[in-house]
Amino acid sequence: MTKDVKLSNIKGILIFLVVLGHLLLIVRAGMEPLIVLIYSFHMPAFIFLNGYFAKNVTFKKVINLLLLYIIFQSFYAFITYFTHYSEAFTFRFTTPIFHLWYLISLACFYLIAISLNNIGKHRLWSFFIITGILVISIGIRWWATGFLVNHPQVSGQFLSIQRTFVFFPFFLLGFYIDYKTMNKCKTILYSFKFKLLGSSILIFGIVWLLSTNLLKFENAFYGFLQSSAFAINWRNFFEIEFQQYLIACIMIAILFALINQSENLLTLWGDNSLVIFLFHPLFFFVLRMYTSNLTQWNIFLKLTFVICISLFVCSFLVAISKWLCWITNPLNTILQFRHDRNKAALEE
Repeated sequence: MTKDVKLSNIKGILIFLVVLGHLLLIVRAGMEPLIVLIYSFHMPAFIFLNGYFAKNVTFKKVINLLLLYIIFQSFYAFITYFTHYSEAFTFRFTTPIFHLWYLISLACFYLIAISLNNIGKHRLWSFFIITGILVISIGIRWWATGFLVNHPQVSGQFLSIQRTFVFFPFFLLGFYIDYKTMNKCKTILYSFKFKLLGSSILIFGIVWLLSTNLLKFENAFYGFLQSSAFAINWRNFFEIEFQQYLIACIMIAILFALINQSENLLTLWGDNSLVIFLFHPLFFFVLRMYTSNLTQWNIFLKLTFVICISLFVCSFLVAISKWLCWITNPLNTILQFRHDRNKAALEE
């Protein structure tokens, strides 16, 4: 499949928003509406694209993701301790640190995609599997409330189970969209005559809705908090669930409408999004140590500073990405090392 520049550009803006969203948490006072807006769609959109690109995914990708998780879970266990993000040194593979939940969830998504491909994406058994997972996806946070109350020793982030189910519908949507349908959607959305006006109105409406209860929506968008963190009863829970999925789908459509197909800086960021994703928390943990100074700035200065730092982080990590590729593809590195060692042994 040839490279789709538009999708690379969308990945580029999304990875920038991942970095920006994390850095905004450091200076969050006054930034809550922007933070919640970013969290409403940036990971759902990424996972949607993961699903779209998972048409021919293999077990190698799953293994590579799990190796990445082991490596970076170990790495960030030390980083969070030395930067005082964690009060005590903890080393547990069952509770993903910070952003690493995504690696576990993506590995699970890929396993499901492989299973569906082996069974047949449109076979009856696939329908039953998908239906079962979707039912769990919708209700898991409601069921988790009682379970976590009765089992306080279990974290809501345990092996990223809740997030995996909550975000699975976005992966499934991307997985079942074929190339022809995707191209048709891109053309229709990008050629819409009043896309700028329409997008502005929709975003304004979404921000207004989110501002009615920022904390409630923020807790819902994280994906790992049980329903008691954002809903008072089952009716309220399903209402927020519906709003969460609807807002994310609208924002994904807006991205496809506004992002162009020409190669630019976003293309570079998108093509190197894994490097940026894996290493950007280093800057977060270091900057967080100076939070007391940053929070005293006015809101416009804080926003300008965080945007500039986010631009620098993305560009810097792309600039050094060629020296980091060995660690972002550990399975290939291991196989290459074994190949070189065997070759050297044969030559002796």
